[in-house]
Amino acid sequence: MRKINFKYIVAFAALGFFASCEPDNDTTNARVVKPVVTAAVTSFTIAEGQTATVNLTVDTPYFRTMDFKLELVGGTGSFRDYETSGTETVTDDGYGVIGHKISVPAYAATASFDITPLVDYLPEGAETLIFRLYPMGNSNGLVAATSETITVNVSNTVSDDLKTELKWATTYNAHGNLEDIMYAGVDGSDHSLDAYDFDILIFGPSNIFSGATGAEPEYATIASTRPNGDYEIWIDLWDKPRRLAGGAAAGNGYVPTSLLLLKPILTVSKPGVWVNEIDLSNIWNSNSAYSAFNDVSIPVAYVTKAGTTYTLFDVDLVQLATGRSGSKVKPTVIRNK
Repeated sequence: MRKINFKYIVAFAALGFFASCEPDNDTTNARVVKPVVTAAVTSFTIAEGQTATVNLTVDTPYFRTMDFKLELVGGTGSFRDYETSGTETVTDDGYGVIGHKISVPAYAATASFDITPLVDYLPEGAETLIFRLYPMGNSNGLVAATSETITVNVSNTVSDDLKTELKWATTYNAHGNLEDIMYAGVDGSDHSLDAYDFDILIFGPSNIFSGATGAEPEYATIASTRPNGDYEIWIDLWDKPRRLAGGAAAGNGYVPTSLLLLKPILTVSKPGVWVNEIDLSNIWNSNSAYSAFNDVSIPVAYVTKAGTTYTLFDVDLVQLATGRSGSKVKPTVIRNK
């Protein structure tokens, strides 16, 4: 049996004790200093339809993407009054109330994002959009205190054209995101109401069929360069879901399991001057005839154009809007049987 030299054991134990008393040089315990982004300009004055570009600089480029959130926190405008080059947040992404994700790429020394106030239909004065920019998501970076608030002052834009918009298949959820309105199909799945294909058709001194694209919403414009005179606005249900469970493809998809009341909304406006919303609810349902083989379009409004002045009438020739006034109406129309 080998003898154990206790003298050496004590010596090694002492060395271990002194080694354990040395300062901890593990770099993982070093304080992490996050990079800071700074906006070159934080206040803008532009008109609807123009773009404010926010240029960011990074004091120390980082080896990973940095996530931030741009959130509308004040002013007189609303979330749908503008667009940005960021990604809209959704309900379950951990970003809280609705806003936009702004990302700075890995190793980037500079980055930018755009804010574009929309040319809306409303006659209104100047608006203000006040945003907060702050770390979110991976929170790899910080925002300089002087760059946390971004203000965009927006002046109203008046168009010389008459604009129309037809919507029937989208709505806003509780979070504020635009989403499809769904129906239950006979195939056992849910489908968007955009399977019902409505069109805007404008007839007059110059026929306009640009509102027949198969998309939702549909848009059509009477441009200021079009001839003066009287125009008719017609709405057409071109096609609809016609496929039966187990049957061959027909129309735009599977028929619904029960009767649907379709609720198109037509908005007519001279942007910046007047706007009128025409409720077309209950004129069509899922059993209504469609125009793919037989024309069943119906007139819903009339417009008289005189230069850049437009006067809107319902189908009974009651004036709805002209100059600086507009209203919301439900027109009387001949309904499809």
